[in-house]
Amino acid sequence: MTEAAIAERLDALTQAVILMAKNQGTRLTRAQMCERLGVCSKTLTNRMRAGDIPTPGTDGRWLLEEVLAWETRR
Repeated sequence: MTEAAIAERLDALTQAVILMAKNQGTRLTRAQMCERLGVCSKTLTNRMRAGDIPTPGTDGRWLLEEVLAWETRR
């Protein structure tokens, strides 16, 4: 399998996971975001203020769909 084919399949799988997250409406807590990004709570706050990561909803949680899309773009 070529690298291009592998990349294409990986993109398709990523889109499928994003669609599943969208359909389920899965939300991540602050602790889950910190764990996912490998940062402490203060660093997460600083990165949010800098606009480096998606902002949480009014409930203080992040939509997994938005986080996955953001991770894909960067």
